[in-house]
Amino acid sequence: MTTISLQARARARVKNEIELRPQLVSDALRLFALGIAAFLIYVLMLGALQYNRAQDVAYDKIRGELAEATAPLGPGVVPGDPVAVLDIPGLGIRQVIKEGTTGAILQDGPGHRSDTALPGQAGVSVIYGRGLTFGAPFRSVPKLAAGSRIDVVTGQGQFGYRVIGVRRAGDPLPAAPANGASRLTLVTAEGTPLPSATVYLDAELFEGQVQPDPGQRISRVPQSQQALGTDLSGVLPLVLWLEALIVAVAAIVWFRSRVGKWESYLLGAPIVLALLWRVFEQVAGLLPNLV
Repeated sequence: MTTISLQARARARVKNEIELRPQLVSDALRLFALGIAAFLIYVLMLGALQYNRAQDVAYDKIRGELAEATAPLGPGVVPGDPVAVLDIPGLGIRQVIKEGTTGAILQDGPGHRSDTALPGQAGVSVIYGRGLTFGAPFRSVPKLAAGSRIDVVTGQGQFGYRVIGVRRAGDPLPAAPANGASRLTLVTAEGTPLPSATVYLDAELFEGQVQPDPGQRISRVPQSQQALGTDLSGVLPLVLWLEALIVAVAAIVWFRSRVGKWESYLLGAPIVLALLWRVFEQVAGLLPNLV
């Protein structure tokens, strides 16, 4: 009887394990789908709130620097610092431009490509902006018609540009600006459902005096700061935040088995949400910078 009973228990245990596996797979898939949905909510909705907050802070800073004549004018600007204010009346857009074009910087607003002149200076000034996530400041830029006005304010004054055209892959490049002239190029991404094609809008200075190019800037930004570039420096922080999230979830499970369900959720939910936010920040930083 004892041998038969042990065999029956063993068979029952194996049966339970077999029945449990589909349930575990189903739970894992549901959890994965929930994570994807939560991430989309973060980059498309909550990210816009984060973006608006960053713009408000940057505008306060650049406004003070413009008033005190201390706004940056040339190379050596700290990445992420505001350098100009961009105004596109036809689209109702007013944005603070920051220095740099990494994915993390473009989460807070348009970014100035560091190997190009600042707006208003002689040469071509290139500004990147996202087309889908984190407020999507440049989503409507490709719709600007030729002749539309773009205004930029920097520490060297106010400059008015007139759009000369929009170009995409395969389109001819505009002629190089004449010696001493200034051009502004806005760069973003477009496509459905996810932006994957780079689009450029070129504008020529027609109002304001061109400022000299100070030179001494870097010769070329790294691949991660070029159009649709991806910055992989966030991989290690992502791994660390994921480990912290796993530890927190395991602690909640352990706490629940010894104290109670609601008590563990009440204490653990804020911690998990904070860690999940950090994880989403790191994942978003791995997205192509124009998306």
